[in-house]
Amino acid sequence: MAETYASYPLTKEMLRAAYERANALPEYEYSHRKLQANFVGCIGELVMGDFLRRNGIQFTDDRHHTTHDFLVSNCITLDVKTKDRTVRPRRNYDNSVPLYNHEHQRPDYYYFVSLLRDRKRPASDIFRFSHAFIVGGIDIATLEAKGRVWEANETDPDNGTTFWTSCINVSMADLLSNKEMLSIFRAAAKPGGAANRTVS
Repeated sequence: MAETYASYPLTKEMLRAAYERANALPEYEYSHRKLQANFVGCIGELVMGDFLRRNGIQFTDDRHHTTHDFLVSNCITLDVKTKDRTVRPRRNYDNSVPLYNHEHQRPDYYYFVSLLRDRKRPASDIFRFSHAFIVGGIDIATLEAKGRVWEANETDPDNGTTFWTSCINVSMADLLSNKEMLSIFRAAAKPGGAANRTVS
C-alpha cells in the first residue's frame, strides 16, 4: 500500500479553510457527527482538489450539487469520501460509502481519502489532523459488486467496528491506485475520450 497512496501534510492554512467551509454548511439530517463530519469531509475535498491540480487534471468544483463533488475532464462525476483514523491507512482496511443517500448520489467514481488524527488532541482542536492520504478510487458498479453491505448497528467481527449507519464497505486492496485513476482522467480528457470511456 505504501507505493500506491499519496501522502499530503496538512497545513494550518488548509485546515482553517476547511473549517471555515464546514461551518458554512448545513448539518445534514443523517450525519452522525454533524459539524465534525462536515469538517472531515471538507478536508478531504480540499486535498482532492489540490491533488487533481498538481497532476494537471482539469475539473470543475461541483460541490454545490448533492450528487457529486467534482466533474473531472468534463465528463466524469467524482465524489470524495473521507475517513479519519489515528493510524496510517493499511491495505487490509476498508473504505465506506453510506447508504442513506446512495440512490440519489450516483457518481461515476468514488475517491477515498484517509486522515491521520492525533488521538490525544480534543475534537475542538482543528489542528489535530496532520496528514491526508489519497488512497485510491473505484467506479460505482465495482463498488456495488465487490463491496459488502453492513446494516446500522451491525458489528464487523474482523475489527470490532459497529456501524452507526448502513453502508457499503470496500477493501483498500480493491481500489484502483492513484496512478490508474489519473490515467482514466487523462484518457477521458483526450478527443473522443468521453465517448469512449467505460465505467465497468
